[in-house]
Amino acid sequence: MATFVINEWLPEDSSGANGRTAQSEALTIITVLAESDHQIVVIERSAFEQKFWNVCKNNDDFVTRDIARIYMKDLRFNLTRCVILKPDQTAPIPEALAEATKTDDHYLLRAQLTVDGSILVTTDGDLCQAVRQANLPCLFRDEFIEDFIY
Repeated sequence: MATFVINEWLPEDSSGANGRTAQSEALTIITVLAESDHQIVVIERSAFEQKFWNVCKNNDDFVTRDIARIYMKDLRFNLTRCVILKPDQTAPIPEALAEATKTDDHYLLRAQLTVDGSILVTTDGDLCQAVRQANLPCLFRDEFIEDFIY
């Protein structure tokens, strides 16, 4: 079992904003995560959460509707699949790591630092480099898909 902190590429892919291929992969990712022993870590009211709520509200096609349903029912509200953190329950970020990363990404780092052994999954090269330099695990989206989804 692995625990993942996933940045906003997943709700963006889910919405269709990154094209139909990415949206189809998002459906597969969410389905596999929901059916696996893996977990995701989510901070309430974070950018990730807000983007997924938008996916759920704007589900006017079948694929988006399926993604929203599976995400909410089988992943987000399944406490064996999703670790939900309140913003004030998260660990502080070491100063060097905070300085090496964008403020917008700090919620991801706080989530990762709060849940021991969690792996950040991102498409942001600078973020991944900073996380790895801090000796924390980080995977790029494609590595995650190859190693854990297919």
